[in-house]
Amino acid sequence: MELNSIREKVSDLTETKKGLVFILGLSAIIKVLVLITLSGKAINNDGMLYISAAQQFASGHFKEGLALYPMPLYSLFITIVHYLISEWVLAARLISLTFLVLSIIPLYMISKDLFENRIAFWGCLAFALAPLPNSWVAYVTRGPVFIFFFAWAIYFALKAIQTERPGFFVLVAIFSWFSILLRLEGIIFIPAFFFFLVYLTIFNLQKRRSSLKGILIWIAFPGIIFGILFTAMGVEGISLNRMDQVVQILQNTANLNFLDNYCLIYNHLKQIENSPPFSGAYYSFAETARNFMPVIYLLGFIKAFIKAIFPLFIIPLFLGFKNSLTRSHILVLFIVFSFLITFYYSLIVRDFVSTRFLFVPAFLLFPWIGVGMVRILNFVKRSSKQKTLAAVFIIVFILMPAGKIANSCSKHDNTISIAGRWLGKETKYNNARILTNDMRIPFYAGRNLYSNQEKDLLQYGNDLHNHEDVEQFATVNRVDLIILKISEKEEEILPTFKHFKKIKEFSGRKRIAVIYRSKEF
Repeated sequence: MELNSIREKVSDLTETKKGLVFILGLSAIIKVLVLITLSGKAINNDGMLYISAAQQFASGHFKEGLALYPMPLYSLFITIVHYLISEWVLAARLISLTFLVLSIIPLYMISKDLFENRIAFWGCLAFALAPLPNSWVAYVTRGPVFIFFFAWAIYFALKAIQTERPGFFVLVAIFSWFSILLRLEGIIFIPAFFFFLVYLTIFNLQKRRSSLKGILIWIAFPGIIFGILFTAMGVEGISLNRMDQVVQILQNTANLNFLDNYCLIYNHLKQIENSPPFSGAYYSFAETARNFMPVIYLLGFIKAFIKAIFPLFIIPLFLGFKNSLTRSHILVLFIVFSFLITFYYSLIVRDFVSTRFLFVPAFLLFPWIGVGMVRILNFVKRSSKQKTLAAVFIIVFILMPAGKIANSCSKHDNTISIAGRWLGKETKYNNARILTNDMRIPFYAGRNLYSNQEKDLLQYGNDLHNHEDVEQFATVNRVDLIILKISEKEEEILPTFKHFKKIKEFSGRKRIAVIYRSKEF
């Protein structure tokens, strides 16, 4: 009787809007706990740039803010929130938290539109528990705000092809361009949706008229935007929001320069395959790696993509692809494919890809994760071992991702922020000339990193093995303080200087920060 009662309550929760409210509340609680736990963790390096640009905007120096970072929308968000919350880092983190929670709303509506309420509930619950986006709460990053606007663009794109109303095409254009103002890769959606509309125009005679209207709106909107930019800023307008980088990428692709780095790696492997420890024989590791570089890249790409989703969610994702596909499904999956193929291309060109980029297409697959979870639950419902299988489901798909979040929080390190705040309180060092291998320490000390006209902040690389080189560089540049951050595992490489005295050391779980003062200061 108790099991039936629980099942009825869960069914009521998953099949009504109460489920959305529940997930929003749960997601908010999780993220607030993560924020409190990681409040002392140092922000990411990019975060210093975004906050510095926001500080310029807050002071009325818009041109200077754009010079720091030419994609102003995210920094403007930070500036606005800062008027309510005076602490810059906290203001930026609350933006991440808020938009991550709010992104559940368009995801729920997308999932409901593609499938049904139950599937929307379980897909959104998986998103609320996914470790990667929860880790963004402690970051100063554009990702959460981008995901929010991008998700609404996808939802309105679905409504546009279903209802054929021009108003929805306008909303798609507005929200997609907001996402582009936050992250440049949002531009991938522009040609993807355009080609899908062209497909509808050619192969669906009934939709031809509405598709043509959509194409006209889709082409006109960026034309209007670039027209306004050119009128207001002239040729310099193309550099706003890093659009000049898009032009450069297209030029490199057209000139086949995009394979330059690939060829360098290929030739390097070819040169070293006859050197120890490689045998130089056929099918050696170096030769095999050289000949199968695209496959090796693909394996690494798949690994990063699985990590972005969360490995255990691959099970319901796999089970989710057993239905016939509708036109709406094809649109979403085509957008996912467009992002994945572009990011794979970027990996080959740059020899680098980040999981945070891959979470964009991963986000659009959570509706199918919801489908897989419902399938698993239906199997549990039919089984003679309901209690056991239900417990396994809860452990694997709810407790384990939650445990991953908790485990990540337990490993955080506050060394950088503690060292920086200590330095900020020591007023005698306010005008000291600093050499450091981590600019986040002077950032937390309140130093202005990017208006460094007097060059009182100097950055050194992370190779600290040659102590004499570090000290010589500091002496030549008349440095007053040397601030070094190293891994806790590399404590033995902490230098001892002749002309600088260690005045403070900070030890954390992962890092050590040491401050040295010139004997002449």
